[in-house]
Amino acid sequence: MMRVPYGMLLGGLGSYVDSYLASLLTDAGYQVWVAIGQQAVIDTLSRQVEVALIDLPGSTYLDQMVRLHADFTGILCIIGPRNDQLIVAALEGGADDYIPRPFRSDELLARLRAQLRRRQRYLPPPFAIGRLHFDLAQRTVTYAGTPLALDLSTFTLLRVLAEKPYHILPANEVADLVWGRGNEHRHQLLAQTWQRLCQQLDNAPELCGNPTQGLGLTSPNAV
Repeated sequence: MMRVPYGMLLGGLGSYVDSYLASLLTDAGYQVWVAIGQQAVIDTLSRQVEVALIDLPGSTYLDQMVRLHADFTGILCIIGPRNDQLIVAALEGGADDYIPRPFRSDELLARLRAQLRRRQRYLPPPFAIGRLHFDLAQRTVTYAGTPLALDLSTFTLLRVLAEKPYHILPANEVADLVWGRGNEHRHQLLAQTWQRLCQQLDNAPELCGNPTQGLGLTSPNAV
């Protein structure tokens, strides 16, 4: 069964990020977004991102770390060498882990995998909504017993809707959660993704609403 890849945000609170890291993460099988600057990082965050790998240049950026933590958990900071005070301040400011320069690529990837394992502990056990069956830990969805081939955005859309089943969520809220507030094409992407999903499931009765007003998931047998 095909598992949906994890999403990673490579962000720099200063004016740069190590560009080779994007290729490293992509080659490791992750879907990667790159953002430079506090606002760009915040705008790029979405429910598609599981871990944010953030370059923290120095103590003057700690207030931005606190702001970022208010919107997102799952932050791994890249910090310069021999800066114990910054490490402590970053962890107290909301970072979940850190890696100091210089670092080995395999160590960085191992720390990212550890972050993902920690996040999995808080996932619900497998559950069903009608004929849709979710296994979020394995990152798979089946319909009537048939595995669905999903990209990350479609999987995230289903996941967001599954968190509040039998409710119609406003389309604006769904688009912001799945693609991030800074994506100017998020409403168009929502419409396109929903259309593909409806076609893939042959307009299954579990799919409710429309992408201009609101969307939801339900069971055909729900009262």
